[in-house]
Amino acid sequence: MKHLLIMISLLSVLGCVQKNPYGTTYVEGVVLVDGTPMEGVSVTFSPRLPNGNSAGGITDAAGKFRLTTGGAPINSGVISGEYDVAFRKVQVKETTFEESQTGKQPTETYLVPAKYGDAKTSGIAPVKVEEGKKNVFDFDLKTKE
Repeated sequence: MKHLLIMISLLSVLGCVQKNPYGTTYVEGVVLVDGTPMEGVSVTFSPRLPNGNSAGGITDAAGKFRLTTGGAPINSGVISGEYDVAFRKVQVKETTFEESQTGKQPTETYLVPAKYGDAKTSGIAPVKVEEGKKNVFDFDLKTKE
């Protein structure tokens, strides 16, 4: 009888565990710029189908990123499908109070070329995220063509 109660308890607990309520698949990769890892690059996966959810991540010191879809747990990935990819890292030089009084605006220096900030101009082919597969995407962005 004792074993039966333990078995019923275990089955009821296991029955309550959901595989993945968000339907996401883990995605990671590395961003290199001219062959060197770059920290702090914003990576965005935008769905190619309308009404899909975008996902994003930031590279660490080794250039590694892990994606998170809005509303899902950190590093949980994206929903399976095809995505356009964009990259952005900008250094902003703020204006002084005196400069702002003359109408001068802050200046941006693109540490990752601006063309990579838009999937339409990046030259990066769409990627396909597949459930049940290892989804690792590495990118080597170039500052010179």
